[in-house]
Parts: sequence; C-alpha cells; structure tokens
Amino acid sequence: MTIVHEPEAQRFAIHRASDAGDEVVGEAHYSFPSAGVVDFDHTLVADSLRGTGLSGLLAKRALTSNIAREHTVRASCWFIEGYIDKHPELLNSRD
Repeated sequence: MTIVHEPEAQRFAIHRASDAGDEVVGEAHYSFPSAGVVDFDHTLVADSLRGTGLSGLLAKRALTSNIAREHTVRASCWFIEGYIDKHPELLNSRD
C-alpha cells in the first residue's frame, strides 16, 4: 500500500494493488475555504481495514505535507481533529 497526494482531487489516498488492479482504500480530503487556510474535511478507510492504523498513517501524511506546512490547518473532520490533538507538534499553525 502507498499513500499518494492527488492535488487534482484535493486528497491524500491510500492505494492498494489487487488482482483487479489498483484500488483506493482510504482518503483524506481537503479544501481551501479562505486564503492561507487548508481544511481537512473528510477522512475514510475501507470497512475491512478499519482498526489497522491506516487512518493514523493517512492523517500523519496529510498533516506533514507541504499543503499543511504552507497553510493554517483547520480540521472539520473529527478524525483529523483528534489526531492533531494527540500530535500538535506536527503543525506550524492551526485554525
């Protein structure tokens, strides 16, 4: 599995190779609600992979990306908000 930033879709995605080809099994979406602000607004992981730690890896990848470093971070997604509360050292600036 790999975590990939897909800026055209405004998301970080977990890709998994399978017999059917590449499939997305997790996503962390973001938007830019105002100048200088990035809002991580939705995170999901496939039901079969919940509880495996992938959501945490996805959150960490998103919050340590250039997108997060170059913007004030807002977390309207409850999972990202909780992850930030546990790991505030990951952010330069939080809204």
